Formats: sequence, C-alpha cells, structure tokens
Amino acid sequence: MESFIGLEIHIHLATETKLFCGCRARFGDEPNTNVCPVCLGYPGTLPVANQQALFLGYVVARALNCELSPRTVFERKNYFYPDLPKNYQISQYEHPIGRNGFIMVPLPGGEVRKVRIHDAHLEEDAGKMIHAGDMSLIDYNRAGYPLMEIVTEPDLKTGEEAEAFLIHFQRVIRYLKVSDGNMEEGSMRCDANVSVNFPGKGLGTKVEIKNLNSSRFVKKALNFEIQRQIGVLKQGGTIRQETRLWNENRDLTEVMRTKEMANDYRYFPEPDMPPFEPDPVFLEKVEKAQTELPDRKKARFVNDYRISEESAEFLIASRYVADYFEEVVQIGIEPALVASWLSGDVQKLLNRHGLTLDTSPMSARRLGQLLRLLNEERIHGKIAKKLAELVFEEDRDPEIIMREKGLEQIVDFDVLRGFIKNVADEYPAVIHSIKNGDERQRGFLIGKIMEKSQGRAHPQKLQKLFDDFLSEVTA
Repeated sequence: MESFIGLEIHIHLATETKLFCGCRARFGDEPNTNVCPVCLGYPGTLPVANQQALFLGYVVARALNCELSPRTVFERKNYFYPDLPKNYQISQYEHPIGRNGFIMVPLPGGEVRKVRIHDAHLEEDAGKMIHAGDMSLIDYNRAGYPLMEIVTEPDLKTGEEAEAFLIHFQRVIRYLKVSDGNMEEGSMRCDANVSVNFPGKGLGTKVEIKNLNSSRFVKKALNFEIQRQIGVLKQGGTIRQETRLWNENRDLTEVMRTKEMANDYRYFPEPDMPPFEPDPVFLEKVEKAQTELPDRKKARFVNDYRISEESAEFLIASRYVADYFEEVVQIGIEPALVASWLSGDVQKLLNRHGLTLDTSPMSARRLGQLLRLLNEERIHGKIAKKLAELVFEEDRDPEIIMREKGLEQIVDFDVLRGFIKNVADEYPAVIHSIKNGDERQRGFLIGKIMEKSQGRAHPQKLQKLFDDFLSEVTA
C-alpha cells in the first residue's frame, strides 16, 4: 500500500493586534478582555486589515519559495463556528498571498525531500471553547487573531516524515521571527490529510485529522490512520471522505463529521474590504526580512567552522543559540570549544536552573570572557566550570568573580615549587616509593599539591615541576 500525506499548518502571526481590529493579540490574558464590536461581530462594524499581518504573511510565503500574489483578496467562508460570532470566517481562497512554493526538509534516514507548498493564505482565528461538565464556556480573546495557513501537497509518506516536517517548519518560522510556533499554547496547530491506495493507483480517498497540537500526536495519529485505512481496503471496503479527531487517551482516530467540499463554504469576496496589492517598496521590505534558514546555516557551520554535524544540529535548533555561538566565535574563541561548552556545561546549567540561553545570565560576552581566560591559561578546566556556575548564581562577569575569589591559576614556578616541597616534606615515604617505581602513588601526591594550591595550580606546569623535583631526589 502507498500512503500520501498533506499538512495544513496554522500559525499565529506575531502582531500586536488582531487581524481586523485593534484588540490585543496576546496569549494568557483574562478571558473575554481583548474583545471589541468588530471581533465580536456586532452589526454595522467594519474590518480593517492589519498591515503588519499582511507583511509577515508575505515574508513567510517568500521564505517558502511561493509565487507572491500581486493582488490578494479576502473572502467570506460561510461556516458555523460557535466561537466566531459572525457565523462566517474572513479568509482567502481564490487569491491567497502565495502559491506553488516548496521547502527542502531533512527527513529520518538522512533524506532531504522537496515538499511542495500548494498555497499560503491569511485568515482570522476562532475563539476557544472550554467544556466543563454539562456546559460550554467561550473565550473570544483568540477570535480574530491573525492566522496564516500553509497547505502542503501530499508529498509525505509516514507519520515520522510529517513529524520531521513540522519540527523543521517550526524552526523556519522562528528564524523568520513571524511566530513563536508554540504548539502547546495553540500558536501553531496542524490538520493532516491522509489517503492510502494500492501501489501505482495514485491518491486514495482523503481523510482529514483535525486539531493536532503536537508533532508527536501528528505522527501517532497519521500512523494509526494509515493502518486503519489499509485494513479497510484489504477487507474490500471503501474509505469515506470524512473529518476525524485524534483521541490521545485511546490512541485512535474517531469520526467527527463527513468532509465538506470547498463549494459547501460558499466563498465570495469580502464586500467590506478592498483587495491588497503590494507595491515595490512593500515587496522590497519583504525581501530584506528574509534570513539564513536552518538548513543553510547548518551547512555553513559545518563547512566554515569545521564542527561536527551533531554540534551544528544542536546549535541551529534555535536562531538565538546559533547567533550566540557566532558572537562568541567572533570574539576570537575556537568554534569547536564554543560548541562543546554550549552543548555541554552551559546546557547543564540551563537545565539545572530552569532557564533558556536568552534568559540566562551567561551572555555571549561572558562566555567569551570565560573561554578566553581558559585559553590564556589564567584558569584551568575545573576552575572554568566553577566560574560558570558562579556566573549563573551571582549574575556577574567571570573575570570579576575570579579576581574577587582568588581563583586565577597559579603559574609562578617558585610558588609551585613551594607547594611541591611542602607536600614532599609531609610524605617523604611516598616520594621514595614513587622514585622506586610505584607510579600509583603519583596521583595521590599531585592531588595533595593541588589541595595546597586550593585547586589553582597550573596542571601541566605542576606535572613538569614535579618531574624535575623527583629527578633531584635520591632514592
């Protein structure tokens, strides 16, 4: 059997206000506080398009290699939404912002596939329903949010591929800074269309799975639905075109309704809004808003900085982390060292303190300062780790902390010789055991010398001076 998957991804655009009114578009506010006569659908009110939403929409469409529309039109989609008071949705159909695009997506197994984009269009979001016992509550704060829908062609085959696509797409929109892409908060949602057919027969009957709010649920729902449809066909049955929901408690899809066709929505141009025709200045701004996307950045990091693919993958997962990495490298620190610290010690401290890099006290300047102290041998590895912890605890520069706490590495030969002599005087028998070939005792004495220096002795210089000291001692 062959399976065909297309996705409909909805993202909240990062605007201050809603798509057609001046109400705040902000998650987490008290229910029904960000509402007005326009988004509540009062008679006689008129919508006005949010210019920032149009701009961000074109930015996304351009990044997805779409043909940008020279004339985009809002239309009424007639459908009963209990949480959208007008009983129709202002959307786009015949003239979306962009068509016929594509995105290159890294898939499991190492394949990079070209996934075609059918269209990218704007529409207003509905509100949110909260079901409590035998009653339903409605929060209209989200009604009218600027929502962008990206519709792919059925170029994906499995739930795992769909999950990989969503993770990559989420990175793209975050790099573009057009949406936070937070699926848990509903600012990125996904509907999945899937059909199954016998090999060589092409597309089968499409089934839509609605309102999937995590990439993991997308994977699980699609894999279940593919197997369900294969079972129906193998038993000689036929697949009904319908909309289904994913029941995460039972790990199966359930029928929601029979699938509507486009003509069921009775689209027609929104009579209260003129078409939008972007001028050359607008399109130039869209072009300037483009940025280096994750896949290209990863390839550049591997080629230019000579770091591993694994390190590059960690760094490009977040645009902030990728930019932070380059800022530290530009200070003059070896790229591999920066990547190692970011994925290792810094990440451990972030996890311990429940922080992200952009909210932590370890700025790029401070990490650069810390690693420069390490490179200049003013501190060694253990002190560097201790300093990093203190930066998180005290929110101060590592060099200041080092000086105040006396953590700078001791490199003065005379001082180091003094530590060695003191320990040798305390453990003369151990010295003679080492001199007679018992190397097991060497680590013990080096440890004692490090204790004398409070961990500040330069390890390499200490080892050399200790060897010189031993050579002068008679067995």
